[in-house]
Amino acid sequence: MSNHFFEYKKKQGSYPEVCGGNTPLSLNMTKIITAGCCIIGDEILSGKTRDQNSHYLATTLFNVGIELKTIQVVGDNVQDITKSVRELSSQYDLVFTSGGIGPTHDDITYESIASAFNLEMKVDTGTYNFLEKQIANKGQTMTKHHVRMVTFPYPAELIREMVLPVVVVNKNVYILPGIPSLFKMLLDSIQPRLEKLSGSKFYRNEIATAASEVTMADILTAAQLKGNEYGIRVGSYPLWGKNPENIRVVVNVSGKDQSKVDELSKEITNDIKGWPYKQSRL
Repeated sequence: MSNHFFEYKKKQGSYPEVCGGNTPLSLNMTKIITAGCCIIGDEILSGKTRDQNSHYLATTLFNVGIELKTIQVVGDNVQDITKSVRELSSQYDLVFTSGGIGPTHDDITYESIASAFNLEMKVDTGTYNFLEKQIANKGQTMTKHHVRMVTFPYPAELIREMVLPVVVVNKNVYILPGIPSLFKMLLDSIQPRLEKLSGSKFYRNEIATAASEVTMADILTAAQLKGNEYGIRVGSYPLWGKNPENIRVVVNVSGKDQSKVDELSKEITNDIKGWPYKQSRL
């Protein structure tokens, strides 16, 4: 097997262009980078397994300043995976998939994504050799099922921050495992890369109030109109049930310009007779 199937890039190396489709974007852009997520697995759609990965992805992307625009859930079906990933890749700067990269017959994510972009499937020598050593340490030998796990779409970029690579195809589709602990580990490993691509993070203030949404609807509408100029979003989230502070609504103010976020938050706080909300609701 050749060692030249894949292009390898490490932490401090060059980064691929961020793209929605094939449109390159500068790393120093002021534009907010967008992302889509595709969660793959019949077990999610059937209710057998509760999805944890999209929530962790949403939290991570917010923290690095990337806006997650949509989350799709599809079953273990080639056509559904292909359609979802292809559309997300054309609509958003980054795409993250979760699930379907194991050794069994229903783990079809790699080949489905290869089909979406007319790519080949090839065994990656580096990952093969690593897995072979791990298997040998257990007194076992590689089987076709192990080989299936190290057969990736080609051409692709492999990000080797951990023992398992993150496979990136079409310059913007990041293929991640479905097991929550592995998903978290690999997403954490590429967080510095995502921070570099984003260039700046989001800032968020949360304001508690005893007022109802109805009484402050006009105030929040006016605040949102003011915030639009600076890419600031204003949202309101009711709290149901009794609580010690008699909080009825939490208002969220977020954006990339911290001074403008703070300025608008102060105005809203005064207008709705609010106070800082300490407990994050993300």
